[in-house]
Amino acid sequence: MCGIFAIVNDLKGDAANTVLDGLKKLEYRGYDSWGIAIKPENTSRKREKLAVEKHIGKIGDAKTTLPSGKIAIGHTRWATHGGVTDDNAHPHLDCLGRLAVIHNGIVENYLNFKERLVKSGHRFSSETDTEVVAHIIEEKLKTIDLTTAVFDSFNELTGSNAIGVLDGESETIVACRNGSPLVVGVDENHHRFFLGSDVPAFLRYTNKVYFLEDNEGVVIDKQGVRLYDLKTKREKPLRLRRLDWNLEDAEKSGFPHFLIKEIHEQKQTIEKAAMTNQRIIGDVAKIIRENYKVVFIGCGSASYCALAGKYFFAKAGIETQTYGAYEYLPFSTFADDKTLVIAISQSGETADTLIALKQAKKNRAKICAVVNARGSTMERLADFIIPVGAGPEIAVVSTKAFTAQLISLYMLSMAVNNKVNQAMTDVKRFSNHLRKWLSVSLIDSIIEKSKSLMDMEHIYVIGKHLNFPGALEFALKLKESSYIHAEPFAAGELKHGVITLIQKDTPCFVLASIDEVKGEILSSAAELKARGGRIIGVAPFESDEFDCLIKTPDAGDLTFIYNIIVGQLLGYYLGVGRGADPDKPRNLAKSVTVK
Repeated sequence: MCGIFAIVNDLKGDAANTVLDGLKKLEYRGYDSWGIAIKPENTSRKREKLAVEKHIGKIGDAKTTLPSGKIAIGHTRWATHGGVTDDNAHPHLDCLGRLAVIHNGIVENYLNFKERLVKSGHRFSSETDTEVVAHIIEEKLKTIDLTTAVFDSFNELTGSNAIGVLDGESETIVACRNGSPLVVGVDENHHRFFLGSDVPAFLRYTNKVYFLEDNEGVVIDKQGVRLYDLKTKREKPLRLRRLDWNLEDAEKSGFPHFLIKEIHEQKQTIEKAAMTNQRIIGDVAKIIRENYKVVFIGCGSASYCALAGKYFFAKAGIETQTYGAYEYLPFSTFADDKTLVIAISQSGETADTLIALKQAKKNRAKICAVVNARGSTMERLADFIIPVGAGPEIAVVSTKAFTAQLISLYMLSMAVNNKVNQAMTDVKRFSNHLRKWLSVSLIDSIIEKSKSLMDMEHIYVIGKHLNFPGALEFALKLKESSYIHAEPFAAGELKHGVITLIQKDTPCFVLASIDEVKGEILSSAAELKARGGRIIGVAPFESDEFDCLIKTPDAGDLTFIYNIIVGQLLGYYLGVGRGADPDKPRNLAKSVTVK
């Protein structure tokens, strides 16, 4: 969840500012505090302490006063152990000031180490689990070399973790991964080497990368990058790959925020996701036709995508099961060698989903990963990978990755019945209408609706059939982006207690399509209206039940995706209007890599 970034061989000797700029690209991973450690360049003293700067608060407009240097390491934090204070910000130093440690994850057994280290005379200045790592390594350096000390220390940690260690004495960075993501970047032309939690941190310099696997470590110095197996400590071949991401993918491109940019990018990403994975979708469809039991899992938006997949497959005549990944373990006992678990995740690093998948694999289930970010742990666990290819999603709130995953599941459900050509026609028509509909006039209408909702404390959203997962995601966008309490319901639940919440002028969004349940959803809207609710229709048709309408195109089964995009836009403009940061909502991080 936290952001890690480091550079070796900064060309201008301005490594602190290079790291600061890289951390700003990773702020979506954590923005409680930030910090940088650098080995000052203009010194003849080998043992001079590292220079460190740490601050609480967002990094967006920050500047650094650190000295010049060619090697630095930095971190942007999402707090777990210890409050949000300067002392708890990373990096953390050992007693001698030789080592600086940054960390993503949770060291579950840190208290065992801390008690022993304090008795040995080590001094601690924070409440974090991370600081323990610096002192463990310091202790081991008394008898063994740096690489062995870091690897041995990391192997003793319990939990899902990634660390980066800057040794000022040798001007070396050693990093290790087990569960939390790390990626190395190599700029061959200029002999610069990078370490990051995500590629956008160094995408402006290189797109040639290596994604570390669990139980791998790297040693980075002026000569290059060496890859090791953490268990055997043997060096391994470093096989770099070149990503097809461009710098523009990780920039705002004239938009005020990444969130609104990524909403607009759906004009291209939805169709792209449908077009680029037809071969692998065909392979997965073949497995399903062999009478495999299909189980969908995900967390947050991905769980709503999973639920939509359940409806897609029902229409295709296939019964499936859907679980929040965090609740899957009791049901994993039913997985066997005729089970296909379809796991959905933007990052491919969601801890609860990975735990669920590992358990399913123990029971011999096959795994299909529907992911956006490349090189993830989930990809390595999977038997089949459907990479939705939406490009870097920088805003914490998922939009384009979510809809690309939705369309991929739609394509898969159609492929099971050999209807790929029909599905592709549907998607192309959908995208053509989307490019016309997502226009200035729609934005103006959304802004006006947002103004009328700005001071509301409660908003309710209802839907039925595919519009039920649509309602779940619609409400989540409002909550994440604007901090308004927005609660979604299946329309059929209204009479079972929910309707007691409706008072005069309570905003109630009704998501609808021209489908077999149109009459039922309008009946539910009438119930809300009779209790004084202000009914805002999101649908491709007019109705007397609607006090106002945000009109969406009619796209058959895909209409609910337009309805969701309305929720994305409302969330963004409500958030801006209420003074929230739409790219970095409070208390949230992009990739939830801890349990």
